[in-house]
Amino acid sequence: MRRSPLVLATFVLLLAGCASVRQGSDTRGAPPGARMAQSQSVAGVAEESFGRPAWGRQGEFTLHGQRVRYERGADRLALFEPLPAGVRTPLRFSWAGPAGDSAAVCESWTPESSANGRLVDARPWVLSCRWGSAPAAMLQIGEGQMRRGKLSREGAYRRGELTVGLRSTHLYEGNATPQTVAVGYEMLHQGTVVASLDLSGPQPRLRRPDPATPLGRAVTEAALALALVSESLPSR
Repeated sequence: MRRSPLVLATFVLLLAGCASVRQGSDTRGAPPGARMAQSQSVAGVAEESFGRPAWGRQGEFTLHGQRVRYERGADRLALFEPLPAGVRTPLRFSWAGPAGDSAAVCESWTPESSANGRLVDARPWVLSCRWGSAPAAMLQIGEGQMRRGKLSREGAYRRGELTVGLRSTHLYEGNATPQTVAVGYEMLHQGTVVASLDLSGPQPRLRRPDPATPLGRAVTEAALALALVSESLPSR
């Protein structure tokens, strides 16, 4: 039986709407009250909220009473979205931490696509930050591993002999379905998760060691960089 053009057009629109719903359940925001799933090693660490729902081009805020100032190269930055055209220095920021002021300059670029990168819509870009305060530090994060069909972001922060691993996490508490975009990041030292950055709410939430220690300083500087190039995941 032949179907009229109107019926066929309606059928196509319904299919498109279903596809949109499926995509939205994965990438368009956190469910109400959702929180990043935490590793057992940091589950009991107190959370600190900081920042604002929308970063904008520049601003300042406090983290545990310590001032952070920043300038961004675009209105919107996200490691799981394409790098805005013409942006080479996406972020500059300073933190008045317990060890004194530290300032970072972050550059960015989009490398050639890898086999994993060709499986996703947006080509992953690399964030590279440098701190000049002695001893000098560097952070770099870019394309990670393909896990359960989701491409992660992974990298490291290094200051002197101290190295902290960085990796995105894609699971909400109580939900075994991974999200396409990161719901947060974990920071690892010698193979153990020592800090986490939860991006599932209107403001970032940080669990970290004492920022007056070298490890606490390292994870704080890394978490600030990751938070400032991440947009919040609004609840649906």
